[in-house]
Amino acid sequence: MPDIDVHALAAPVLDPEPRIESPATVVPITAPSLAPARVPLHPAALHPAVLVDPRLETLAVVQSLRAQRTPLVTLSARRLEPAVHARSVRRVRVPALAASPERWQARLLSLAAQVEPRPVLWVCSEEARAFVADARRMLEPHYDFATPLWSTDTAPLAPDAAIRAALQRGEAAIEVQVVRDAAGRCTGSCALAWAAVAPPDVVVTSVASPEVTEQSEMWLASRAHRGYARLVWTPNRFGRLALAGASSIPGAGLALAVLDGVDLPALAHAAAIGDTTCAPQSARLRLVRRLVVADGEDALVELPDLEPRDVLARIAAYVRSLVRR
Repeated sequence: MPDIDVHALAAPVLDPEPRIESPATVVPITAPSLAPARVPLHPAALHPAVLVDPRLETLAVVQSLRAQRTPLVTLSARRLEPAVHARSVRRVRVPALAASPERWQARLLSLAAQVEPRPVLWVCSEEARAFVADARRMLEPHYDFATPLWSTDTAPLAPDAAIRAALQRGEAAIEVQVVRDAAGRCTGSCALAWAAVAPPDVVVTSVASPEVTEQSEMWLASRAHRGYARLVWTPNRFGRLALAGASSIPGAGLALAVLDGVDLPALAHAAAIGDTTCAPQSARLRLVRRLVVADGEDALVELPDLEPRDVLARIAAYVRSLVRR
């Protein structure tokens, strides 16, 4: 049996660390790094959008953000909801919000750790707004908010309730939707005039109404608002337009604004992440729709488009003339 060299099994002796005489003798390493480059989670590296308790009105947000390849995640306890079951949308099922709000909070915190870059939170119902407002201190380090969390207490009624109340009185209502960025610039606005015709039908048209839009922007600027907001103006007892409802939760008029050329969801998403490259958008003033007002949560159901010879088109033109005055 050959002898075993015990010196070969011993730990190697390392040479002493070389001494550097001068910093000028240090040669920089110019070889390319062998470490793999960090690949973003999404091809476009867009900030994902997390929709909390989406509703039927949120489908316009889903369609708009999907067109920009924005990753979408829905957090909902509802099963039959178009926004939840849209294509290319990640669905997260949770119990009812009133039963276990802690499960919703845990899900939001886990989603913030799974998606990147910094996600944008969309509050889609009044219940979700109250929940997120309570957990705001815990969620703010992880999310940007596309919809501010102020409640409808700042206005007499919710926007949908204000529109229905005005239509029941036989009066017109003007809904103004605005998006303001962090610098206070209005990047998008759309004004919709609601007028009652033969019950339960109503006509909604897009109007210019610069005075009402300016009043809405001033009202939001006084509250340092950033993001999406919708305000409803109705005539008071003196015949002047007064604020009847305000909210930051998307409503049925959001899809109508998108149809008229103002991509409010994309602008609100850009305002939340601080993107200042979006050019301001204004409505094309070509929208004329006939809707039916129903009771309950689904207050507005769209009917087919109007024919050019329909008498309702003349009524819509009359409403526009009143607003322009």
